[in-house]
Parts: sequence; structure tokens; C-alpha cells
Amino acid sequence: MSSLFSEIFERSMGKKELIGIWKYDDENSFICGYVVNYDETLVAIKHYTEYGKPDGVMVEQISNIINIDINDDYLISLQYIINNSKKLDKENEIDIDFSGGEMWQFKILQENSERKDRIVSLEINRDESFSGFIGKVTVSDFMLKRIGKLGEDEGSVVYRVEDVTSLSINDQDCRKRLMLYNWKNSLTR
Repeated sequence: MSSLFSEIFERSMGKKELIGIWKYDDENSFICGYVVNYDETLVAIKHYTEYGKPDGVMVEQISNIINIDINDDYLISLQYIINNSKKLDKENEIDIDFSGGEMWQFKILQENSERKDRIVSLEINRDESFSGFIGKVTVSDFMLKRIGKLGEDEGSVVYRVEDVTSLSINDQDCRKRLMLYNWKNSLTR
């Protein structure tokens, strides 16, 4: 088999270079990992989760592959997560003070404001979720510097405190965003 697919498989196998595979008839089937073996009809990939954890070997028919992603932002970010997965596993203790009563959102937001070592995920009006650094907090509103799934700065937004319906502090997704944000910002300095 002489094709770009085979060149990509060979490079992934030889250099442990991550690739992403998209399959026909399943827009949600994205496989990401290193090629461990292939022939004219099949490819075996050591799969990794979005949190950099090995997740078995997946065997796919090459004829079912729509396209292969190489060297994009997701794969570069995932490689960094894989290389630093032990750091991602480390969860710091978080103390939550419920003394705010009906103003619980304000109290928790205030406790986490202006911190650069912690990303918070917020559910707004039981509808949408956003993650980022909590900035200035007043009794009525607060600023969130939104951080995307790959650690990208998505700008700042002001929300009403009363619209916060739930939040997550320092969960695995927040730690991943923080790790990627810090890494990408260290590259631009």
C-alpha cells in the first residue's frame, strides 16, 4: 500500500506521533493515538482518552476512515497532556464555605476570585457551561476569563451571580484546561 495514509501510519508507528482518525457514518467516532500495526486493510491504534490516559488498542478497517488529522492543535495539546498525565491526576484539596446561605454563589465565587492556580466550571441557568478564571466579583455580578478545552483564552465575560446554578472547582477537566493554558502561555513569553 503506497499512499499518504500508509506514510502517516508508518511515521506514527516509528516516531510515536499521535494521529486522529475520523470514520465514515459516525461523526462522533474520533480515535486518537499511536499506530501500533497496520496492513493493506486494517490499522491498530493505541488509543488515548482526552485526559491523556491509555484506553486500549482499537482496530479499524482503513476503508472506513474518512480522514486523518496530523499535527493539529488538539493532537499537540494531547501529547502534552500524555507527557504530563501524572500532574493532571494530582487533585488539590478544596475547602468550600457554605456560610453564605442564600448567597452561596457569591460566597464561592468570591473565594475563588483572582486565583491563577484554579479554573472553575460554571453552569449558567441550568443551560450552558463555561470554564475559566474568576475575576472581580460583586454581590450582583462577576467576571469570568473563559478558557477553552485546549487551554485557549476565549476572552472575558460578565455574568450575573444569581444565574450560576452549579459549579465545579478543580475537576479533571478544569485541571486539564489550566495545565494547557499555563503551558501555552509559557510558550508565548
